Amino acid sequence: MAARQAPLVCPLCGGELRANVACAFDRLVTGDGPFTVSECRACSYGVSVPQLRGAELDRYYGGEYFGGFYDDGSLPASGVLERARERFRRASARRRFGRAPYAVSGQEPGRVLDVGCGSGELLAHYAALGWEAFGIDPAPGAVAAARRRGLSVHEGTLADRPWGPMRFDLVVFSHSLEHIPQPLDVLREAVASLAPGGRLALALPNWRCWQRHLFGGRWFHLDLPRHLQHFSPRALKVAADVLGLEVLEIGTSSTVISGAYSIHYLIAGRWTPGWKLWLAYGLGAVAFPPIALINRLAQADCCYALLQASSGDIRRV
Repeated sequence: MAARQAPLVCPLCGGELRANVACAFDRLVTGDGPFTVSECRACSYGVSVPQLRGAELDRYYGGEYFGGFYDDGSLPASGVLERARERFRRASARRRFGRAPYAVSGQEPGRVLDVGCGSGELLAHYAALGWEAFGIDPAPGAVAAARRRGLSVHEGTLADRPWGPMRFDLVVFSHSLEHIPQPLDVLREAVASLAPGGRLALALPNWRCWQRHLFGGRWFHLDLPRHLQHFSPRALKVAADVLGLEVLEIGTSSTVISGAYSIHYLIAGRWTPGWKLWLAYGLGAVAFPPIALINRLAQADCCYALLQASSGDIRRV
């Protein structure tokens, strides 16, 4: 399927799109590029150019991508440094899952659906809390890893509707919405699958964060061309209005990996396992305290939204 150019107007609010406000190469898998981003002046929403589809996009999800993001822990870490990194990664995940938008206070465990669930780490967290957990992911390797955790996961997309008219009390998009070509269509599917009063949790990179301006095309979370959409807190609010959902919370949050991996791209130019990566981990750890401090004063590297459907009949949006 041929790549598509960006729309002339913002898909969220219909505002004007400014062309080429960011430019970067694929620094993780192929080294291809450059790819660019157009930005809406009104709602601070970004659209990648070109909009790759099908097989053209699949080639950018290679071993480097899945090896880094779909580890299910089935292979033990070798070496002192790798074991330390794995312990730190799991501890960071536990802290992240305990914060907004994942920690849904005041809501009893019910059915949860994780769209783009990867290896199922977040789903396993919900299952341990008593939720009936379901997941969807298009990647066979990710689905296999999640199923090894004993989770119910469908290989495909939300449009498949694998569980029919089942209603979910919580639908989560954890760093998956930015990979989806038509996010509003998928969010409408998610809203239609919510139970009355159900919640929609979104977490993704913050396009308007100061780190993106500092690191430019070497900002790790830019991740072109895999990230097709680029949200900001303002864009999340516009999406909530379009979907007719109540905003419970919208904000930003800090991650350690963004600074460390952006430093790695500054050092190595692209993903390079070995001493350059370990050097970036060390520099990232040193840099994280001032980064976290600045994040408290400015927009942090990730943004999130916790939204709620009407407690009456679900409105088809």
